[in-house]
Amino acid sequence: MAESSNHHEAVREEEAVKHERIFTDGDGTRWQVREMAFSQYDRRRGRSLIFWSDGAVRRVRDYPDNWHELSEDDLARLSWKI
Repeated sequence: MAESSNHHEAVREEEAVKHERIFTDGDGTRWQVREMAFSQYDRRRGRSLIFWSDGAVRRVRDYPDNWHELSEDDLARLSWKI
């Protein structure tokens, strides 16, 4: 039973991640950004971008569909959007 549960968990996690990208901002900080579905425990439904580096994590809920095609400078600006 645990094996089946682990498989379902992996499938849900895989479905939750739509796009992923790595970029370096103007200060030389390396960021990873990933588009993910909201947690199953979040009453809202949708997707958000999660930006993370060694020193910070940011979440952006309002972003363009083509975010993964943006320049590194545009991604860095987007990461500050509230």
